[in-house]
Amino acid sequence: MPESIDDYIDRGIHGTKEINPAERKKYLGTFRERIEIQMTKQEVFQKYCTKELEQEMKDHPKAKLLLNGSISYEILRSYIMLAEKHKMPFSIVAREDEDTPIGLVLAEDHEINREDTHLHEAPIITEDQTGKVSLLDKIKAIFQD
Repeated sequence: MPESIDDYIDRGIHGTKEINPAERKKYLGTFRERIEIQMTKQEVFQKYCTKELEQEMKDHPKAKLLLNGSISYEILRSYIMLAEKHKMPFSIVAREDEDTPIGLVLAEDHEINREDTHLHEAPIITEDQTGKVSLLDKIKAIFQD
């Protein structure tokens, strides 16, 4: 159906209509259902779970890394180098008018609906002097998953 002149003028004044713009602004331009992993700005600053992020990049080689442009390049550089190491596309998303707590998103180009998208540190299991893992560490590992 041809576009009416009113629709044309409205699009020119207000821009093209977006689907769920608040969600896209929060998640650095993507939808929640496409996210494999997300990290807050604070986690990005602390370089939290970088080994786990690298494993997720290996597990999802067709994903794209989205980085919050309000974070300094010095902080983002290590994540960019990690993406380049795994030949993963990345984008630095800069939105001056919106503030989001999200610092980093690893997203697919299709819907996946992953329930838990936050990174969790792998449990550290220590061995005692005999080379055996303590019962307490085994229990901790079970409940951290």
